[in-house]
Amino acid sequence: MLTPIQIQNSFLKLRPSHKWSFYNVGRSETNVFTHGYHRYPAKFIPYIVRELISHYTSVSDLVCDPFGGCGTTLVESKLLGRCSIGFDINPIAKLITQTKITPIKPKTLDNYKKKFLKNYNSASQIKFNHHPRINYWFDETTLYELDKIYFAIKQIKNYKVRRFFLCTFSHILKNCSRWLMKSIKPTVDPNKIIPKPLDVFLKHFNFMAKKNQQFYTELLKSKNLETPAKMYRRDSTKKLPLKSNSVDLIITSPPYVTSYEYADLHQLSLLWFGDDPSHFKKWHRFIHQFNDFRKKFIGSSYKKEKNGSYNSAIAQRIVNKLLKIDRSLATSVANYFLDMKNAFSEIHRILKPNAKACIVIGNTNLRGVKILNAQIVGEQMSNLGFRKVKFIKREVLNKMITPWRDSKNGKFTSVSNPLKKRVYEFEYIVIMRK
Repeated sequence: MLTPIQIQNSFLKLRPSHKWSFYNVGRSETNVFTHGYHRYPAKFIPYIVRELISHYTSVSDLVCDPFGGCGTTLVESKLLGRCSIGFDINPIAKLITQTKITPIKPKTLDNYKKKFLKNYNSASQIKFNHHPRINYWFDETTLYELDKIYFAIKQIKNYKVRRFFLCTFSHILKNCSRWLMKSIKPTVDPNKIIPKPLDVFLKHFNFMAKKNQQFYTELLKSKNLETPAKMYRRDSTKKLPLKSNSVDLIITSPPYVTSYEYADLHQLSLLWFGDDPSHFKKWHRFIHQFNDFRKKFIGSSYKKEKNGSYNSAIAQRIVNKLLKIDRSLATSVANYFLDMKNAFSEIHRILKPNAKACIVIGNTNLRGVKILNAQIVGEQMSNLGFRKVKFIKREVLNKMITPWRDSKNGKFTSVSNPLKKRVYEFEYIVIMRK
């Protein structure tokens, strides 16, 4: 078992790994196959996952991602012939991931595109009852066109194909709204020129169809079309629906402390689909009980103060420092450490003996206090019975996350903020063995 000093010394000695920094990988290469279907914050690049799966598993092994996000781990597992299962509390994450891991015959998609256009062109006087916030984000003309698109999608009977169209629709909502495109928070852009919804929809659909064809062809060639992959909506700080000692490898990138408010970020899709209980059962509660819903996200500043041990002396010291500066911020960070401890306990339960858990995470700085997330992960896991395999430091070049924080409040911000401060120059891959 590693002591806090041993853990911190291990990280101090680390130098950025050229192999794991993937200097030659550009943004377009991170969107290969189905990875670029839908915008999602803080994506980790597929090459990290591919290397870890190839090194630590064999064909047909079970790979699990407890913080599944938009499904990078599951897509790469399927491509490599590994069974996979993912969990995320965000229903949008489930929708995106299930779409990305479901290859569809290219000819089938082409046929349904023709049917969609026929349904769209025949739609008239279509109007849905929307949540008031939808009327806030979209002008009347745009909303009418979006209603026609949505109506045409709902006529599709094949649920896998319909989900593909719905994922396309979800992606374009931000483009067609008054939402400031570069903002990670719900911000109105008064000068935004709203594009024609059908043009935006078809452009992205064609992009996704091309990527689906590549994915389908690759899986057909490697005989992995039927390799099982499944995403579930679950809170990963609680017990997961998996047997103890059943998973061969964990690969995950947890939410960052006081990070994105994912519920807010995906609120347009939540609002739209939450008003359609016939196709999205139970989604209405995410909207009508929105405050309770976002409190369940790890890293959310909306959580109430919890009690308990962090299972980490490093974490305790950080919380003590923050308490002297900002009690509210300290509470958010403390809750995050408690949630992560519970998540790692569950990861330990489901892993097979000697199996590996690979955690991709970065450190940051809040109000002048260093938040040593990676070191705390190492200590929490060590105290739960994991043993160190390897700590890797990599330079962040391709992670789809804004590198800027507001130096005053510590929140993510944009490049235009005069108080911006660069973070996430590096991140770590903490590899531990049960």
